Amino acid sequence: MKYKVSPFVAAYALTSIQIQNPVIQLRKTDVDIRCLVNDREIERIIAIQLLRSNTNIVYVKGDGVFWQDQELQQRAVADGSVMNATSSYLYMVIDKRNVTESDGGRYFCKSSATYRIPEESEKKFINITGNYIFML
Repeated sequence: MKYKVSPFVAAYALTSIQIQNPVIQLRKTDVDIRCLVNDREIERIIAIQLLRSNTNIVYVKGDGVFWQDQELQQRAVADGSVMNATSSYLYMVIDKRNVTESDGGRYFCKSSATYRIPEESEKKFINITGNYIFML
């Protein structure tokens, strides 16, 4: 039996995640994360999503950036664009003064494009370190 393959099945985006500093020192280092999508074969990127430990944080689509983690929205800034399939991005930064231990974890990006299933980037871990006070 022969199967007919749609030309859209082979069109995968190159979804990647960049983390400026995988080891964050409390009050000394910003959390700086970029989701990038770059593919000339895709007609249109619909959305890019940033996740931490499988929990939605923030996403960008054609009409703007939307937060899903309301607590993090108070401490971070995000920007992004899906207007161009060859240079779509989502950028999030947490200023070093606003970083908490709960910001550590496994981060990854997910992109959705016309005529294909969502694609995930590799998963990268951010480790938060700091000055801990132990009481005996």
